[in-house]
Amino acid sequence: IKIWVLTGDKLETAINIGYATALLGNEMEPIHRISRDELGTVSELPGDTPLQKAIQEAIELVRARDLPGLERHIKTFTPLEGAPRIFQPVSTMIAKLNRPGASEHEVALHLSACEGRLKENLLRERVRVKLSAIDSMTSKPKKGGHALVIDGPCLRACMEPGIRSTFLNVGVRCKSVVCCRVTPSQKAEITLLVKENMPGQITLAIGDGANDVAMIHAAHIGVGIRGKEGQQAVLASDYALPRFCFLERLLLIHGRWSYNRIGTMICYFIYKNIAFALTLFWFSFFNGFSSQPLFDDGYQSCYNLFFTSLPVMFFAILDRDLEPWVVKAKPELYSTGHFNERFNGVRFTRFIFGAIVHSLFFYFVTVTILDTNISDQRGTTTGMWTSGTAALTCVIATVNATMGLLTRSWCWLHWLVYIGSVFMWFFFLMVYHAIKPGMWQFFDTALNVYFLFFQMANILIYWLTVVVVVAMSCLPVVCYKYYREYYYPGVDDYYRRVVHAPQDYEGELKEEASGLTPMSMEVQDGPTSPLGGSRALHNSSHESENTGSRTPIPGAALYSRLKNYVSRNKEVRVGGQPTRSDFTAPTTSYDTSLS
Repeated sequence: IKIWVLTGDKLETAINIGYATALLGNEMEPIHRISRDELGTVSELPGDTPLQKAIQEAIELVRARDLPGLERHIKTFTPLEGAPRIFQPVSTMIAKLNRPGASEHEVALHLSACEGRLKENLLRERVRVKLSAIDSMTSKPKKGGHALVIDGPCLRACMEPGIRSTFLNVGVRCKSVVCCRVTPSQKAEITLLVKENMPGQITLAIGDGANDVAMIHAAHIGVGIRGKEGQQAVLASDYALPRFCFLERLLLIHGRWSYNRIGTMICYFIYKNIAFALTLFWFSFFNGFSSQPLFDDGYQSCYNLFFTSLPVMFFAILDRDLEPWVVKAKPELYSTGHFNERFNGVRFTRFIFGAIVHSLFFYFVTVTILDTNISDQRGTTTGMWTSGTAALTCVIATVNATMGLLTRSWCWLHWLVYIGSVFMWFFFLMVYHAIKPGMWQFFDTALNVYFLFFQMANILIYWLTVVVVVAMSCLPVVCYKYYREYYYPGVDDYYRRVVHAPQDYEGELKEEASGLTPMSMEVQDGPTSPLGGSRALHNSSHESENTGSRTPIPGAALYSRLKNYVSRNKEVRVGGQPTRSDFTAPTTSYDTSLS
């Protein structure tokens, strides 16, 4: 995460703030500073440039006019030789000053009009030269990293088309960037510069005042702080915080949780709808492509609305794979988002493949078992609508069970919603099939499904079919989940297992804490490994199964912290919910081991 400070404070105040917040440090010295007051004179410009000659010629021309009334203008114009800006159309001014018969008033008017433009362009040239020098210096890595401090006037020059790319390159290479004396429009302009020229990067703007509103609107994510400067920033933001220090938890805890939830949620939405649609698709091969549906219209209308919407919604709100203190203590857990392991082409394809396989089970296994030769105790045989209702029962039960397998943390709400969604389907069948066709004009049902569920409930093979199909569909998911987490685990899988059973990893964690285990050692996978083949995590890097990228490997001492956590949970948990003592900061020795 690269942090840029955009403030309206003075240069020295901004630098002091940078040191106070550890954005600037002594190891970054010398800090690259670009300030209007610190830039050199015209004579210091490199080379014998035509622009430099034109400025010197203009200044000498003004001095040679020998007009008494121009004395005050010469006093303001002559220091431009040492001022930090260059005038672009100098030749135009020289032509007007050399024009025969030019009056003293006309010359003074031209001088006054050109003075501001002269300073502005001179500063632009000085900033370009300074940035080029800093660009070459920042291309070489430094132990403490590079830092850039720039003020508002110089920043305005950096936004020029010929300079902005160099400024962006320098800013990206620097560890910290502090921009002082900037206006609200400049804050937004800098944010847009990074946002538009660095595709794939996410910008976040945080502020507490009305002067930060433009910047908050320009960023991908806007965060407003509710403080003494009003509510404008809060009203314009995507997230509102009462204090600035909560930004850490928003990014590192809730940000990581949200990424994991949303990535899984999107893949799951595609999975459950493809599984539903393909079940109808396979039936089209047996109905002569006549558009005869396998499911009743009422089923199709309520599938996404009532029977499969609540589980994924509660998953996207409540799921958390690891406790906050573990996530904050182990920065490598954040690499899941860096390498996009929760939402990528491989994982997306896997969900689609699962939907295709499950749809084959839903249709062919159900129809094969529930053929027309099966009848209840009264001799009533099954038919297309019975098979269709049974197939949709398998679809709803399986997709909700799959959502349960994807859930990392459970509470009573999960059980209520996941199981309740399936029972809601059966309750819907009871009510829907009990409505006699023609009973209500505004709500009518088909004669084909009237009292159908009550007939199906008396057929034992119907219930066995649902159990068999759901088991066949979920078994590959369970096997793959077990195989991946125990033989090719990710960083989050490893720490989740350590948190749940720290006593099983006591020896390994103590070895890592004492530094006895070299991080580059080669450990063979196999049944001799107490981790079931997952000891490859202790190598210096780990190849992600989803992306094929190399991710950092965990290797800090967690045993004492985890043992205290487990023992404390047995004593202080009330009603199954974690208390505040669960999230206390790690001990000093633990922080030392992290460093």
